[in-house]
Amino acid sequence: MTSPPTAPLLERPVWFGPSDRTLCGWLTAPTSGIASQGVLLAPPIGRESRAGRQALRLAARRMARRDVVSLRFDYDGTGDSSGVLDDPDRDAAWTESVSHAAAFLRDMGLTTISAVGMRLGATILGAAADTCDLGLSSLVLWDPCASGRNYLRELSALESLRREDVSVEADGSIETSEFVFSARTVSEIRRLSLTTLERSPLAERLLVVTRDDRSIPDKLKERLGKEKVDWSQTSEQQALIGVDPLHASLPEKTVDEIVEWLLAPHAPSAPVRLPSERLKVSIADPGGAAPITERFVEIGSRRLFGVVTEPAGAVTGPVVIFLNVSTDEHTGPSRLWVELSRRWAALGLQCIRFDLTGIGDSPMLPGERSAHIYDQRWLDDLVEVARALRPDRPSDSVYVGLCSGAFLAVEGGLSVHAAGVCIINPPVGIDFLHGSYRLAASRLAPVRALGSLFKDVALRLRWVSVVLWRGCRVIMPTVFSTDVMSRLAGTGTDLFILSTTEELSPNPKSNRFDRFFSKRLMAPKGYVVTFVPGLDHSMLAAKGRSRTVDLLDRHVRDRYVHSTPAGASDQGAGDKGHT
Repeated sequence: MTSPPTAPLLERPVWFGPSDRTLCGWLTAPTSGIASQGVLLAPPIGRESRAGRQALRLAARRMARRDVVSLRFDYDGTGDSSGVLDDPDRDAAWTESVSHAAAFLRDMGLTTISAVGMRLGATILGAAADTCDLGLSSLVLWDPCASGRNYLRELSALESLRREDVSVEADGSIETSEFVFSARTVSEIRRLSLTTLERSPLAERLLVVTRDDRSIPDKLKERLGKEKVDWSQTSEQQALIGVDPLHASLPEKTVDEIVEWLLAPHAPSAPVRLPSERLKVSIADPGGAAPITERFVEIGSRRLFGVVTEPAGAVTGPVVIFLNVSTDEHTGPSRLWVELSRRWAALGLQCIRFDLTGIGDSPMLPGERSAHIYDQRWLDDLVEVARALRPDRPSDSVYVGLCSGAFLAVEGGLSVHAAGVCIINPPVGIDFLHGSYRLAASRLAPVRALGSLFKDVALRLRWVSVVLWRGCRVIMPTVFSTDVMSRLAGTGTDLFILSTTEELSPNPKSNRFDRFFSKRLMAPKGYVVTFVPGLDHSMLAAKGRSRTVDLLDRHVRDRYVHSTPAGASDQGAGDKGHT
């Protein structure tokens, strides 16, 4: 019997795969303990994974309500899994990740295994089906890349539209938004191809979901002609991965079509054995540093999902709390929060990366929707996390955030009187936002509405909020009179700021505007701002990102690391994996 659409479901993080190279995934299952099949959900790679993973989570939840168990997972060197993107043999490691995921589902007693892969995830699934004998019942290739070569070519074309300085380096490496693929990784990705697969059939049934705004390559069409293929077309893919991830729209119609196709054979349901909980694992650090562990945590009444990274031995110094950028998930920009967590844990610090209310893998809001940027509830999350890790002394914490996460870091620092706050590119209208949040927290509905309106202005026209702040300081001085960062520094919190001048004015090309806004924002009282050459607002450019990470890493080492554990690496965090 199929469970109703509103049936409860189980979502649980899991570690699986080799003990020396642990992989991370999310198991989604019906609470009945009975399922008709297991489905692997393979995400895209790089920037596309940010929106793609949320679409796959939506699919997982809808399948669980139809008595299907699914596993979303991070390939080796991506997400919360072990390793880094620049490790050798990416093509083999990623296909092996698929094989380990399939074995994990079979160990639960599931005999019917299917898979869904999006973009390069579809290419990786095809390669795994070709070489690993997955024995798939059904396979969905969702907007597949014909090959790794096609994928990289498309990325280069898109980046040339997004940024003026995109280029393929002389050594063969390719820089994309947020990620840089080294020359070796590029060559390994190019080995992935759907057009050269030898095994046929790849699965008993095959569904290919194509885009209505893009034709499928002839070579791929020819190869798929050897399979028993059902074809479908979607008009939702551009709005999912062809836009900034912040503005991505979930492809609900496409998800429903895929779920219905997977369930069409009506496989009989049978009991499944849920794996025992394995909350804590050892993580191998690529730099050969001191041993560290990672564990899943559930925080507060809203059951926020988090990953705590800490030394295998004694913890020294404050807890480092990483904050999301906008509506991004806990891994951070360019997977930076994962890599810094592991680097600093090897030095003795306890670190946590987590998903805010309604974001990432924290519980979805009613209606399976994500939270809106700068959600009012996030202020409570900041305090909850500090108290969860330091129940007796929440002030023994250091908040780290970029852009909107920088604003949240400042608010968190004020709320718990944090030992430190490290922020990158704080919003231009941070004082205006601070006052708007105070209005939005009012008990009076008209005042809350005014606060929400002001927050919307600050988001859409950041530089205008600087001007409005000056007027509001006169009209509503008790709310808008605070220079929030000076106030934070004045409480004794160690405030460290790294910034770009890229968006300080409505016309970044005008030095006159830059000087005017820089004087207001970056020559204040009680703290110092370091301007980083080449740093862009979202840390997309590799050189500026690397410089920023090195400065941040040096500051944390100097201020919060009390001693360097034996065997810990002393190389800068920006030396590997970011450039």
